[in-house]
Amino acid sequence: MARSTAASRRRRFRLIRVAGLGGLLVGALPGLLGTSAWATPRTPTAGTTTVTGQAPAGDAVPREVTARWEFDREAEAGANSVPGGPAMTLGGGAKLVPGAGFMGAGGLLLDGERAYAAGAVPVDTGTSFTVTAWVQTSVESTRRMTLVSAAGNTTSSFRVDFVPARAHRAGGAAWEATMARTDTAGSKTVSAVNAGGWNSGTDWNHLAVVYDAPAQQLHLYVNGQLGTAPCFDDDRDGAADDPQCVPAVPWADHARSFTAQRSLQVGRAKSRGTFGDHWSGAIDDVWAFRGALSSEQINYLSSGWVGLPTEVPDIPEAG
Repeated sequence: MARSTAASRRRRFRLIRVAGLGGLLVGALPGLLGTSAWATPRTPTAGTTTVTGQAPAGDAVPREVTARWEFDREAEAGANSVPGGPAMTLGGGAKLVPGAGFMGAGGLLLDGERAYAAGAVPVDTGTSFTVTAWVQTSVESTRRMTLVSAAGNTTSSFRVDFVPARAHRAGGAAWEATMARTDTAGSKTVSAVNAGGWNSGTDWNHLAVVYDAPAQQLHLYVNGQLGTAPCFDDDRDGAADDPQCVPAVPWADHARSFTAQRSLQVGRAKSRGTFGDHWSGAIDDVWAFRGALSSEQINYLSSGWVGLPTEVPDIPEAG
């Protein structure tokens, strides 16, 4: 099996691998998901630092492919490669364009204004699931844009977004997975933010959101990695130089969600009963799985192999 010829277009990034968190991030772990900052001394080459975090714990839900939209068939633009799986309908001017994808013969192009693709939700978002896709923005966006989401009546049970840099968040622009606890406008949410392992949104990137329901953990992988951006501590006093700094952390605890029964949306998300945050760019090879895939399986899917069979990757797990 060969890697995609499009792989040459991906950024070749250098990873700094660290066993656990010791020696890299300074600060109290209880502040991980709040406004408390992790801090690390800056070095001449410092920037976004990538670490490999804890992999999903897994659970008793059998891992099973429930959908794969390859966006390769012009005559059946939203066809599902899983027999009996739900097809997607393209709307708002969404187009399947030959040569526009990362994998295979074509890709889905969205205009950032009205275009989207949607179909029945192929997984129970209240239990463990995994959704992956290849994605590329058309421009370096200055606004939030949604890659994929699962719509309820009022809000999305989960959504994966590209978010521009904002004040006091480490790492600049980032990818963000958000999970809502209830289908209400004021629902509590948790977010996993990945700011490492990628260079630009205009490159092709592989995104994977993994929800482990029994462990109540949400993970967001970019190009097979969990990339963390810490807050800097130039004076080495154990506190972030910017007291308001929030680190980018690609996993979240205490994640719980409702079962989205409306639709799986590619290229937009629902908030307060209205769709928005439309994607501008290309999306390709979207997968959905029951169960939480392992980090080894995610890494395999992100490697850009041509001719991947539509099945759960048979990859041994570490340990």
